[in-house]
Amino acid sequence: MRSLIFMTGCAVALTWWGGQAVLFPNVSGDKPIPATGAGFIPLLLSVGVLMSTIDHMADFSHAAALPRRHLLSLHLTAAFATAATLTCLALLLSQDAPALPLALRNLLGFTGLSALSAAALGSRLSWLLPVAQTVPAFLIGAPGARGTDAQWWEWPRAAVGNGTAWTVSTVLFGAGISLFMLRANRQS
Repeated sequence: MRSLIFMTGCAVALTWWGGQAVLFPNVSGDKPIPATGAGFIPLLLSVGVLMSTIDHMADFSHAAALPRRHLLSLHLTAAFATAATLTCLALLLSQDAPALPLALRNLLGFTGLSALSAAALGSRLSWLLPVAQTVPAFLIGAPGARGTDAQWWEWPRAAVGNGTAWTVSTVLFGAGISLFMLRANRQS
């Protein structure tokens, strides 16, 4: 329930921030970096997806007739669908529909990074890898005007049509969710 409230709050922030750019300082000394809510808020939503998997009733779950791990894939699917739906609603309400592909690509990639972090460190630390990747991408990276010159590691800031960014996001999502599910199956 807390994760749903958190994701709803993120969606409200995305409705307000939307596709508007906020300037971040560039550590490399270049011009300040414009970052939109559509590029950044999916990081927070992805953490909400993985934080929703924290089992507050672990003892009960281990003794239940149907182990939680059997429902975990459905839970992750529903949580991701909720985050994607909230993202779409927020950007449509803010009249920033052109930012939808960027937001959904970043939600896909950040959810994968959150899942990798949760698989390695536990769901409570699912925020660690996305933040560790985003800080350099936003503060050091130089993807050029409108993200057209982005390197593979700058995928959150890459242009919407950048195939490499979509590939990296998709691979991160697939690998992250797979490893998270593998860890969940081994723990039970």
